[in-house]
Amino acid sequence: MRGARLTPAALVPVGVVLAVVWLQLFNQLRSDWAINPQYGYGFIVPPLALGLLWQRWPRRPAVTTTSGHGAIALAGALLALLLPVRLIEEANPEWRLILWTHALLLTGVTLALLQATGGVAWRRHFAFPIFFLLVAVPWPVGFEQAIIQNLMRGVASVTVDLAGLASIPALRHGNLIEVSSGMVGVDEACSGVRSLQTTLMVSLFLGELYAFNAGRRLALVVAGFLLALPANVSRTFFLVWVATRHGFEALHRAHDGAGVVVISMVLPLLWGVAWWLRRGWRPVPVVASAGTPAGTNPRWLGWRPALLFLWFAVVAEAGTEGWYRRHETAALPSARWTVAWPTNQAGFGEIEIGDTARAMLRCDTGRGVSWSDARANQWRMFFLRWEPGKNSAQLAKGHTPDICLPGTGHQLRAEHERVRMHVHGVELPFRHYEFGSGSRTLFVFYCLWEDRPSAHADDPHEDGTQASRLSAVRAGRRHLGQQVLEIAVEGPVTREESIAALREMLGTLIIR
Repeated sequence: MRGARLTPAALVPVGVVLAVVWLQLFNQLRSDWAINPQYGYGFIVPPLALGLLWQRWPRRPAVTTTSGHGAIALAGALLALLLPVRLIEEANPEWRLILWTHALLLTGVTLALLQATGGVAWRRHFAFPIFFLLVAVPWPVGFEQAIIQNLMRGVASVTVDLAGLASIPALRHGNLIEVSSGMVGVDEACSGVRSLQTTLMVSLFLGELYAFNAGRRLALVVAGFLLALPANVSRTFFLVWVATRHGFEALHRAHDGAGVVVISMVLPLLWGVAWWLRRGWRPVPVVASAGTPAGTNPRWLGWRPALLFLWFAVVAEAGTEGWYRRHETAALPSARWTVAWPTNQAGFGEIEIGDTARAMLRCDTGRGVSWSDARANQWRMFFLRWEPGKNSAQLAKGHTPDICLPGTGHQLRAEHERVRMHVHGVELPFRHYEFGSGSRTLFVFYCLWEDRPSAHADDPHEDGTQASRLSAVRAGRRHLGQQVLEIAVEGPVTREESIAALREMLGTLIIR
């Protein structure tokens, strides 16, 4: 090291603290990385961040002589916030707002400890690899859905235009493309958001790897976007062509392979752009600042402060576990019920739930079916089941009919008053929606049922709002099994007729 240096033993306590608290966060994010293909790249982000830190280590500035007491105090204050964060996170493991809060809290802790270790110059020097870890945190749902919905519609619109130029008859209905052989859906994977997120991560990594300035890094990020979007339009157009010429079985066989081809093309092209930007580029050398005498270690780098910080992490975990175990003893089991699939009804058939939708829902089991009754009403039913574990009842809120159906060309006309149905001794609460698509009317009923609701009758039902998420924390409600029953009927003209049709049908669908 130029000038001053730290003995290796002095860095071990700081490294242990940071490893423990970051691994705690990665454990929370792991389920998103594993089940959501959109964030599958998250597994490689921590190793890449370590590689970037390792690359910056030989060029680190010298240790400064400024006091680190203020930075140590800030790190301790931030670590003390782990307890409330973990309390909220345990009841809402998929709530991305709290995941971002957790990640930003640890980013602040890490930067504060870097400043305490080597001064302000160290904090600035190692900041980018630390912030790079944030690309592994799932985007906030509202922002993500806005991006996905716009991308799906945009890709569908451009694909239909290209199909017209290729003399392929096609019509767009929301994010669905109607061709002669049926409907081709532009889902999250085909929208290009997965490629965009992957190219964003790779662009940031390459920009840091080659030590580009801000302008070249921005150019690399823009290049990633410009490469990903046309590639996904090409993929969707290819799938439309396959469905038109060879049918939907061929489309299903080609779907995943086309996605692999897209990312296999985009990433090498992006690396080529980075290589081109690197020509003639010389990183600005780091100027070492004045340092402490060689071999001396600031006293706040020992094991005593490290053990204090680790104590914060232990208290956060132990306190969280104790809070929820105390309340779970009072949770009351609710009536258990399931569905009888109407296999004897006319026109009974399966409705595919795509891999992307399953990953977003995180349900343990799920099935969709359709049929028609004696009055020629057309029915669709989805039954999703989450076993007790690292999910919450809030999860289903992200895929309620008012969020999902507009993407298939249906417009929400009204959300009516909730309907309570008494079936075989069980009272099922349904949210009631009315959708329209041209002259067609679709009535949708949605029931979210918890296995172990709170023993307190005045607790509000969880509906995904921030208030209900926090009320779940106060009530100590986590690891609750839940299930969703969603039934849509087309045929009834009025709300009353749809309710009557549902009441008659439920007697044959619900079993205990």
